[in-house]
Amino acid sequence: MASVLALNGVESTEVGVETLVERTHGWPALCQLVAARLRLEGLPLRTRDEAIVAAEHAGATLTADMEERLSQVITDEVRLLAVAPYVTVPLADALGIDPTVGSVRQLLSELQSAGFMWPSATRLTLAEPVREQWLRDIGTRKPELVSSAQSKLLDHLVRGGEQVRAAQMAADAERWEMLASILRSSGPEIWARDKAAFSRLVGVLRTTAPLTPRTMDALLALDPQTACSAETPTAAVRVLTQLPDAKSASSTDVESLVLRVGILRAAGRFALATEAASLLSDALRRSSESGADATAEGWYQVAMTSFAMGKLRDAGLALAQSERVAPPARKLRARGARAIIALMEGDVAEARNIARQSAEDDWAASPWGEGMRIATAWLLLEEGDAPAARSILDDVSATAGARELWPYAAAVHVQSYLLSEAAPDALGLLRSWTARARSTPPSHFQSTQILTARARVLIALRQARKALALFEGPFALSSTTAPAIALSQLYAGRAHEAFVMSVKWGLHHEPSPRAALESLVVSIVADVRLNGVAAHRSAVQRAEALSMRYGLWSPWSAVAPEDRALVLRMLSPTAREQVEKRASFFASSVSVPHLTRREQVVLAQLTPTSTIADIARALVVSPNTVKTQLQSLYRKLEVSDRSSAIRAAHAWGLIETEVE
Repeated sequence: MASVLALNGVESTEVGVETLVERTHGWPALCQLVAARLRLEGLPLRTRDEAIVAAEHAGATLTADMEERLSQVITDEVRLLAVAPYVTVPLADALGIDPTVGSVRQLLSELQSAGFMWPSATRLTLAEPVREQWLRDIGTRKPELVSSAQSKLLDHLVRGGEQVRAAQMAADAERWEMLASILRSSGPEIWARDKAAFSRLVGVLRTTAPLTPRTMDALLALDPQTACSAETPTAAVRVLTQLPDAKSASSTDVESLVLRVGILRAAGRFALATEAASLLSDALRRSSESGADATAEGWYQVAMTSFAMGKLRDAGLALAQSERVAPPARKLRARGARAIIALMEGDVAEARNIARQSAEDDWAASPWGEGMRIATAWLLLEEGDAPAARSILDDVSATAGARELWPYAAAVHVQSYLLSEAAPDALGLLRSWTARARSTPPSHFQSTQILTARARVLIALRQARKALALFEGPFALSSTTAPAIALSQLYAGRAHEAFVMSVKWGLHHEPSPRAALESLVVSIVADVRLNGVAAHRSAVQRAEALSMRYGLWSPWSAVAPEDRALVLRMLSPTAREQVEKRASFFASSVSVPHLTRREQVVLAQLTPTSTIADIARALVVSPNTVKTQLQSLYRKLEVSDRSSAIRAAHAWGLIETEVE
């Protein structure tokens, strides 16, 4: 720079030269423009302010010249004119190119391959350092051009496999909608290339971006903190007002309709989500212009809405549509949900086939593979390996597919505890899942899954009467609840009622294979209890046929130890071998503390802060009586203090929390 100024006869100082280098980045064209102007006008370059004015004038002059030339037909020579001022020797060395040799086209090709520039049909946009210098002037006068150019550049980078760079540039430029779109569409590629960058970018979107439908949609799918936040449903309701209504969107803006369906479920508005999903499925069938990504996401949202409402067959069909056109990571997400539907219906063989197709899938460990990991754990449980299933489910996080699969993951997780001799810990686990699920309001169908899981825990803890009481109120008799109600009746001492209900719902209401087998198992145990060895074998034969056909053996775990020997005698050798491999729900619950009525009353009054005198006043008894009852209570619960007693009573389901 000093040499150029000296050759032009410009008087300069060290401060002036350093400031000018800083402001022009040493770009040759800008240096020459500054020197020419100062020479023609006879101006010196002594102070910092003089250098700033000269640099700004040169930048504006170069920008105006480039814009004028770029309004013409774009040729390689014009592109080179735009690029050349920014290719300094250090930069060329860093890029590994030699700008002094080769043709213009070769130079442009090398620059483009290096990700340094991108020539469009109408305008040349450079990645760096134009954002600081050249675009500053254009952005002031024509901000819409800069916005358009940035969008095109980011799209180009995404298509060229530079998703991480595109997302980071969008974050740097505070283009939050663009960042959300990149993360939503190219999240798998970013995660695969740089997991730390993926987490950082999602965190930036959560903490910095304004809440819009697109940012909310991305965070619901990718951010564990958003998935676990109790504020999520309220935030989802808030952003819904920014979307067009479902009917107008179905004909003009399918993308908005896709966003609406997913956000409505996150807000707990399942009736509205079902209506919007119906419009969306019609729009997807009519439209032939939607891209593969949009179509895959649209069908996935339709599927998850049907899933949440308990329409498993419709959900499976929509998931198959999504899987057909989805890219690899989202294909695995759809497969995971399909496998869980198969397992819920009891078709273990089909679920195993789906899982086998994805056994070597590279996305299995990604957030998009969480549904398949839940399905894999469930399959291990069906095979009788409860500890292995627990180890997988303990690590289930809260993103992508897993967020809306929580109710089913919770039910399987609890069952893995029951079958691995950890029944006393199952209620505490279920409480943590229930608290977790509050950030994603469950539908009635999903709540029923949690309810039946809780009933199984109480039954395993020999508290079948409490389990039976759970089904009073809004949870009416259905093919989903009937097997759990019949099981509760069976172990509450109502064998005849359990037999009648299980036969009715197991044979005459066209239930799924799982519901049918669960009802048949209850009817078999009830028949054995009522008739002993004279029990009918027809139900046993039907149950065996279902188990053999679908590879479904877990419902046999509902047979209590005291009934197991007689039931096993009624089975064929093949079926007996399979059932003997499966543990009973009751394996660890035979020592549930039995409290007297008075001990239960004292336990209900026990809190970390209550004193013996407080309890005595509340129960209108003497303090010595309360002290005696507490000592007996501690002995039965195998504890030595009231805090431990409260924890143990919660674990055994003997008392409930206020929240529940």
